Amino acid sequence: MPYIGKQPEIGAYKKLDSITAVNGQASYTLQYNSANYSPASANHLIVSLNGVIQAPQDSFTVSGSTLTFASNLSTGDSIDFILVLGDVLNIGTPSDNTVTNDKLATAPTIISKGDGSSTDGAIQLNCSQNTHGVKIKSPPHSAGQSYTLTLPSTAPSANKFLQTDGSGNLSFADASADMVLLSDNTLSGASSVNFDNTLITSTYKMYKIYIIVYPSATAGLGLYYSLDNGSTMNSTSNVRIGHETSYTTNTAYRNVNVNSYWALTGYYYQHTSTTIPMMYEVTVWNPTATAYTGLLSYGVHLSATNVYSVQRGNGSIESASAINYIRIAPNTSANMASGSIKLYGVK
Repeated sequence: MPYIGKQPEIGAYKKLDSITAVNGQASYTLQYNSANYSPASANHLIVSLNGVIQAPQDSFTVSGSTLTFASNLSTGDSIDFILVLGDVLNIGTPSDNTVTNDKLATAPTIISKGDGSSTDGAIQLNCSQNTHGVKIKSPPHSAGQSYTLTLPSTAPSANKFLQTDGSGNLSFADASADMVLLSDNTLSGASSVNFDNTLITSTYKMYKIYIIVYPSATAGLGLYYSLDNGSTMNSTSNVRIGHETSYTTNTAYRNVNVNSYWALTGYYYQHTSTTIPMMYEVTVWNPTATAYTGLLSYGVHLSATNVYSVQRGNGSIESASAINYIRIAPNTSANMASGSIKLYGVK
């Protein structure tokens, strides 16, 4: 707490240097270890004169380091001792582990007060060496805010963030981005990449699939689906796709196909290179609905030597049952030697 004048010493119990009485003199300089000493007040001293304890304020007063008796001393008077009690009203520094909740006026809440002017209350968490730290700080006074944030009752898993329910209760949740990465697959000789019913759910209305594939041999890429989480892949010709194919020869073809799967590279033009990748962006809209599922793709592959085929496809899966499994795979015996396939959910 602040003090006017000298701050009281805490628990400073000292016996001051001896003083010799001088005939006709009332004032004496107080010293401790040969240095001037100024007690907090006369009430903090026990003074013995001629074997009698003197009453502070009545028999003597103190100003700074000067003690003044009520009357002049005479030859033969003896100042026996002067003992400093320190600040007897102050408990001093508490010992470790002695301040409990019961001793705190704010228990069980610890309050970090502002300075009454412009500095807001804060709690600082230091590093192990106490050379730096971070602070959790109150909003400014002008915000007029009073609320409680309650930490989650469970430990977080990776890639989570803290969210509030609007009442101050915090929980760990997935980042609510427009696009959420659900599956990231690095290819190395894979025959297919499958997205099961833990990924294809009603949580997302739309899915985006990004494909870069180096096939092991001439192949096309297909999107296949299942209604029973992959136990049986669809064999019904209910995938209706309109394709527009453009070549580097400035030739374009348009056709509509109905098949049991979606040929991303087109139903007639295979990718002929193992050193140049097929690259496709695929959109699948509302697969878990009991109605048509919308399909859209855009991509490029090498259909002949120095002939690039740009494919734009759109259409639907005409199934009245929910789709809960999607497979990306070559439509030949070739495998996907390298590359990557990523699945994103879009809310």
